[in-house]
Amino acid sequence: MSQAPARHRAIADYLAGQFGGEIKVMGQSYLDGLSVNVLVSSGAPEGTYLSCSTIGLSDRELVLDDEPMGFGVELCGALYADETPFVEMLADIAHEVQAGEWSIALGTILPDVMQPYFPGSQMQHLLLVHPFFWDEAFGLFEQDGGRTVWLQIIPISDSEYALAEAEGVEALEEKLEAAGADVFDLLRAPVV
Repeated sequence: MSQAPARHRAIADYLAGQFGGEIKVMGQSYLDGLSVNVLVSSGAPEGTYLSCSTIGLSDRELVLDDEPMGFGVELCGALYADETPFVEMLADIAHEVQAGEWSIALGTILPDVMQPYFPGSQMQHLLLVHPFFWDEAFGLFEQDGGRTVWLQIIPISDSEYALAEAEGVEALEEKLEAAGADVFDLLRAPVV
């Protein structure tokens, strides 16, 4: 990270302070010249979790329905998972967003993204939600007049995706919470 822009270093410092644990930053470069950094924290905030976040995706201002939102977005997540596929998945998603292939916002579901990284898991899709796993103050970083917010990825199954499509994301979130689903466990049973 020593050659990274000061803004990226400040985000990494913020994440290290929020996540705790053993920190490292991994980079992924793509053939189109774009690159993505992912900060990884092992054992944070406790146990065998991996906490990860993109760094630099927020360089681009979020635009929804052709309307600039005034802030950038980073993606974060926590899983009981192998480090390499988790980091690769987060980096590849960020790359698709950077390249303009995907749009992200609160409540977005990214379909069919899990299988290449975690074959055999019943969790196939990713739901983007407000961060809830770390300190409740986590998820908003202001620096030099710019704002960065985080969206947390939650792996969901085909049946959970179908529920969100039929009844809305809020209905799925309520069902996950009511069932006490361990959304960090890629081997969990679907709640519907």
